[in-house]
Amino acid sequence: MNGQDSAKQGRFRASLAEAGLDALLVTRDANQRWLEGWTGTECYLLASAAGSWLVADSRYTEQAAEECRSAKVVQHRDPCPPYDEVIARLAAEAGFRRIGFEKTQLSFAQYDAIRTQLGKAGGAALVPTDGIVEKLRMEKSPSEIDCLRRACTAADRALELTLKDLREGMSELELARELESRMADAGADGPGFETIAAFGKRPSMPHAVPSAQVKLAKGDFILLDFGALAGGYRSDITRTVVFGKASAEQKNVYAAVLASQLASVEAMAVGASGKVPDAVARERIAAAGYPVFGYGVGHGVGLEIHELPFMSKRCEEVLAAGMVITNEPGIYVPGWGGVRIEDSVLVRPEGPECLTRFPKDRLLEL
Repeated sequence: MNGQDSAKQGRFRASLAEAGLDALLVTRDANQRWLEGWTGTECYLLASAAGSWLVADSRYTEQAAEECRSAKVVQHRDPCPPYDEVIARLAAEAGFRRIGFEKTQLSFAQYDAIRTQLGKAGGAALVPTDGIVEKLRMEKSPSEIDCLRRACTAADRALELTLKDLREGMSELELARELESRMADAGADGPGFETIAAFGKRPSMPHAVPSAQVKLAKGDFILLDFGALAGGYRSDITRTVVFGKASAEQKNVYAAVLASQLASVEAMAVGASGKVPDAVARERIAAAGYPVFGYGVGHGVGLEIHELPFMSKRCEEVLAAGMVITNEPGIYVPGWGGVRIEDSVLVRPEGPECLTRFPKDRLLEL
């Protein structure tokens, strides 16, 4: 185990002690990967300071044995006992009395089965928890930041190549698929999430689904929201451009969003409340006389595309060095169109750094 992994385990053990838990039953895939390096699915990680066990069926035991940093791999399912019995046996053998579970991840059926078997095996209590590992994942290690940088670089390069091949009459879906192909060409392991491509008036929908029927025409807005995957980590970037010559109103709206985003990024300082960048972005757009976006201005990115912290008026987190968070204000006008500008931003002691760097200083006319 390297130094970064040892530090990660130390932080996890401290969180367990603070919560008064002997162990945590981890069922969220991304949390299992962060703790143990496991990249598969449908497994149960019973993690504690004394030791950890990945409970897997025979489809995954060989892969898990290769990937897990320290957890012992234990098989369940025929001809072995089912997962609930295996978890209960491990807990009884370890003498666990309080076992946390991720309340937003475990189904009631799973919870009930495990609770019943724990009662038979020794009576350990299942304790609902929320965000124990997710909060640890907020501050990225140097190796995690390196993966995020690679993901951002691949996205930037893919966009540069894709915009050179815009064609009148191409569909939103065609452009989305071309962009995803370019990300692979640029060294990404794949897309980080489903690509958003919206033409004309459709950028008024923040999460428009690319259509095969909507075709590109001169004067259209093109909004692209996408990201690349590298080493398990995801980038997130949005750029809005115009195909052909932009109107004065398109330029004005873009300028208002850009001013909002630049000010909001600048507010992403170490020690600042996550409420502040959100408030700054909203104030700038309102002052320009446009409708204010209805979502939080940013979210963490990493092993998942949406993770803590979520910068909004309800944010409880304070920004810390090593966090990588999107910043994505927008103006959306139904029946007319919309503009969003988004970057993946690294919070640093010396100031925020945009890891996505495709030019945004003016509305591109292509």
